[in-house]
Parts: sequence; structure tokens; C-alpha cells
Amino acid sequence: MAMTTCPNCGEPISEKAKKCVHCGTVLIEEEKKICPDCGAELEDGADTCPKCGCPIEPETAGEISPQQVEVTGVKITQKSKKMIIIAIIAIIAVAIIAAIGVQTHKKNEAAKAAAQAKKQSEEYGENLNTAAYSMLSGASDAETCGNLVKQVWNNAIYEKSESETNKFTKPKGYFVSDFNDALENLYADSDFNSQIDEINDNKDLVNSLMKELKNPPKEYKEAYASLSKMYDAYISLTNLATDPTGSLQTFSQNFNDADSNTVNCYNALKVYLEDE
Repeated sequence: MAMTTCPNCGEPISEKAKKCVHCGTVLIEEEKKICPDCGAELEDGADTCPKCGCPIEPETAGEISPQQVEVTGVKITQKSKKMIIIAIIAIIAVAIIAAIGVQTHKKNEAAKAAAQAKKQSEEYGENLNTAAYSMLSGASDAETCGNLVKQVWNNAIYEKSESETNKFTKPKGYFVSDFNDALENLYADSDFNSQIDEINDNKDLVNSLMKELKNPPKEYKEAYASLSKMYDAYISLTNLATDPTGSLQTFSQNFNDADSNTVNCYNALKVYLEDE
């Protein structure tokens, strides 16, 4: 703190002193209070002008009410709190809406995936049914043709006359000298050849369906395994009908085995099929 001297008595005093503590000399005159109406000088603490009687309010004297500042501060704080609360509520609302949106999207995607899986499963089941019944139909045609092949083959060797085989075994009224000639006559026949074409077309359809079925969904794995066994028997049977090989004995044995296997495999597969 800086020091100075009193201009009256010369004693050292603070430069901020309003009055000398040694001699009482007034160094800084205090601001005089005056009446707002008549301009008369007022004494400290006066609540009424002694000259005109005007009441003196604290605000008139230039004093600041600390209470007003405090009240104003409270109002600002409440407004800020309200805005903060509104902002928090808005953020929470947005978060809730976003969460609901995400969950709804997930549910929709799951529903779509489930619907797609169901559709694929149904389509697989339909194709499996089609393949099984197509094999059964082709096997039936192959059985008819194969039995006629055996009959012609046998009658040509043993020179046995039958109305169904005579045009192949004895086309000129007498038996051919070689059973192969009888078989050639059979496969050159337009009606029989049409049946063979139908069997080959059936095989093409079945082969195409089996390619589509090679990756079964979980619920059809056992059905597909059973279908594959029937397919193997079916291919053996149809191949023997369209292209007979070996001797009459081996052909007959192989054909009968393939025919029986096809029927047995179909019976095992029926538990997985829908009735047509």
C-alpha cells in the first residue's frame, strides 16, 4: 500500500485515506446526496427532504439492491435448467425412436429371411416330389420295354411263337437265325422306338431335377439321401431298357434286380413325399 503525507499536519497517511487520522482534515469529500425534487442537500440516512418533504427512496440515493441481482440470477438459472431438460428429453426421444427403428428393421429383415427360407423349402419339396414321381413313371415305361426285350430275346433263341413277338422274331414267316436280328427289328419298330425316346426324355428331366436338388436344406437331407438311392436304381433300369447288353441270362438278372431295387427305393421314399 502506498503512503503519502497529510497536507495540513504533514503526518504520514495512506493515499487512499478520505480523512487524516491525525488532524481530522477531510482529504476526499464524499458525494453529497440531494433531493430529486428541490435539489436541497440531504444528510446521511435521511428518508425525507427537510426542505420540501419529498420522500427519499434507496434507489433515489443511487444505491443498488443486491436482492434484485439475486432474484434475476435465479430466473436465469431456472430458464437454463428448463432448456437443458428439454434438450435431454429430445435426445432421449431421438435415441428411443432410433432404437425402435433398428429393432423394427431387424424384425423385418428376419421376417423376410424366414419367408424366403420357407419359399425355398417349399420349392425344394415340390421339385423332390416331381423328381420321385418322374422316376416312377420312367421306371414303369422302362419295365414295359425291358420285359418285351426279354420276351423277344428269349423267343428268338428258343424259336417260340407269340403274337407280341412274331413280327420281330419271324418277320418273314420264319425265325431269324440270330437273336440280335430280332432285337434290331424290335428297336427299329416305330412304336417301340417312340417308347424308348420317351424314356430318354424322362431321364433328361430327372437328371435336370437331380442337379437342382443336390444341395438340400436341413429338413430334406434324409429325403434327398433316399431319393438318390432310387435314382441309382432308376438309371440302371432305364439304361438296360434302352441299351441291353450281355447274355439273355445276365440281362434278365440285372434287369430284374434293377426293377426290384427301384420299387423298394420308392417305397422307402414315400414317407417323405406328398401325395399327388
